[in-house]
Amino acid sequence: MIKLLHFFILIIISWLSLLAKGKLNWHYHQPEKLFIISGLAQGTTYSIKYSNRDSVISKFETDSILTAIDKSLSLYLSSSLISTFNASAKGSLIDYHMKKVVEKAIEYNFLSKGYFDITVKPLSDLWGFGFKPSNYPPSDKQIKTALQYVGVNMLYFSNDSLLKRNPKTEIDCNGIAQGYSVDVLCDFLNKKMIKNYIVELGGEIKTSGTTEKGLQWLVGIENPTSSYGEDYLVNKKIAISNLAVTTSGSYRKFKKYGTKYFTHIINPLVGKPLDNKIISVTVIAKNAMEADALDNVFTLLGIRSSFELVEYLSETGLYIVYQNSAGEIRDTSNKFFKAHLVSY
Repeated sequence: MIKLLHFFILIIISWLSLLAKGKLNWHYHQPEKLFIISGLAQGTTYSIKYSNRDSVISKFETDSILTAIDKSLSLYLSSSLISTFNASAKGSLIDYHMKKVVEKAIEYNFLSKGYFDITVKPLSDLWGFGFKPSNYPPSDKQIKTALQYVGVNMLYFSNDSLLKRNPKTEIDCNGIAQGYSVDVLCDFLNKKMIKNYIVELGGEIKTSGTTEKGLQWLVGIENPTSSYGEDYLVNKKIAISNLAVTTSGSYRKFKKYGTKYFTHIINPLVGKPLDNKIISVTVIAKNAMEADALDNVFTLLGIRSSFELVEYLSETGLYIVYQNSAGEIRDTSNKFFKAHLVSY
């Protein structure tokens, strides 16, 4: 009896020793739970859902990350770095966030043959999509003048500064900044060793791993039934893991001058709102910033050129809703997007 007792004591001591050395995991059988953090940021809402055994991040931490990005890239903050740059005559100091986004924006400008251009802000303002309202479309003369200081060739880096060649050059990074913000939040989750999550900010989404039930993340895709309406039906769903999905469209933000509608998406090469009958573009890509930039690139390029370009991009899904010559709403997508469709 004494020998048997000694045997069990030795087993317990060995087990405790292994536990102390980290070779046994006390929480091995503890099931994962779903945690949700949500709030307001960048003029919209954000949501983080992750499955883990314990809550390891706080709303304060995520809000602090988004606040830091706002201080760099928000046009709504007069004290932000991007606002300081726009108000300057020669340029200004920038931080890591702004440099990263501007560098990527320039890359996508070359990829899109000049269609994706963050220096389009003066033209957007002319058409009434800035802070000053407008009751009339700009004249051809105003557009021609603004085009003189639009183009990424007006920008250049010097050490820790972003400089401009024309004092009236201004930038707007909204076409890529929210996707970048999503990626930054995901990097934070990765550092916290969280493997299963979905992050959404203003409709821009990035996923990792699976749900708490071990399934891929389901994302609803809006299919607008008109170019300039308010009918945003979700009639498609995609299942994704370790991928991002974003949507850009003319159907949510537009101006009406007289009887004619004008989208907020400006063609920087001619200085006028886009008019190629594309209503929305949804992109699946490896990260949210890439998807965010590409949905704008594809919108500007048009259907044929977009499908030609996406053939050269790995792990990229493309879904386009458009209006045909008969005025009917149609959609089209590539094989990578179709492979992730759950229902039609």
